[in-house]
Amino acid sequence: MSKNRRNFSPEFKTKLVIELLESGKTLNEIASKYDVFPKSLITWKKQFLDNASIVFEESVPSKKYKEKLKEKEEKIENLEKTLGRTIMERDWLSKKVGSSGLIKLSLVDLELPLSITRQCKLLEIKNRTSLYYKKISKRIDKDILNRMDEIYTESTYYGYRRIHQVLIQEGKTANPKQVLKLMRILGIQALYPKKKRNTSIADANHAKYPYLLKGLKVTKPNQVWASDITYIRLNNGFAYLCAVIDLYTRSILSWKLSFAMDESLTVSVLNEALLMYGKPEIFNSDQGSQYTAQGFINTLAKHNIHIHIYGL
Repeated sequence: MSKNRRNFSPEFKTKLVIELLESGKTLNEIASKYDVFPKSLITWKKQFLDNASIVFEESVPSKKYKEKLKEKEEKIENLEKTLGRTIMERDWLSKKVGSSGLIKLSLVDLELPLSITRQCKLLEIKNRTSLYYKKISKRIDKDILNRMDEIYTESTYYGYRRIHQVLIQEGKTANPKQVLKLMRILGIQALYPKKKRNTSIADANHAKYPYLLKGLKVTKPNQVWASDITYIRLNNGFAYLCAVIDLYTRSILSWKLSFAMDESLTVSVLNEALLMYGKPEIFNSDQGSQYTAQGFINTLAKHNIHIHIYGL
């Protein structure tokens, strides 16, 4: 019965050929020592000597290969550094931009090869419809809006009827319902002198809060914070600016611009101020729905901040 064919590794064959060449032993002695056929050892020796020149022939390509490999490794390292810097810059930009829809939308470039979907994802813009929305030309509404802002600034006790009368006297086309709607957009309402009898009807869904600032002396930072929202004109429309101020230092603690005047605007500005400056003892605001919304009230309650919403 013939023996099973044995397989020898290249390392083993090389070892035997080198020993045959260097030790001075005969071919049969080496074959007997490692239990191989002399014929096989002869074949291995011939293959070794025939291919010895390849070592010198490939030295130059091998050197070039190593140089290319090193060059690629350097490129990969540079790409990793660039990627790391890009991620850092993206995180920094995301932190600076925050939740301001106005700034985020202005960063989207419709001509950029990068898809709109990808740009919105990177900027964390959830609603892309505003990018494709084309405003209907309402120049007269914009003019009326700006004029109403001026009228209210001059006479804060004017309601929508008085403002409507002024607009009509100036030859502008407007109706009372339109003026009332635009006042809501501006976030303004008539301010009347305090009467002996309270004729206002409180919203049944609004909680009642005690008046905390009467006779109170503000003597230190973080004792009383206040917040309000104002309307800002833009070339092609308008936006809302919300800010939180420390009543003692008169410093603006946080602010944001947004196209929407809603709960998310006031909550995000409040959270940023809390993150950067701690918390106040009392928070003061008006009775706007953005400040009486449950999300905003819950944020104040979560931090054990006394709530003062004047007008309630």
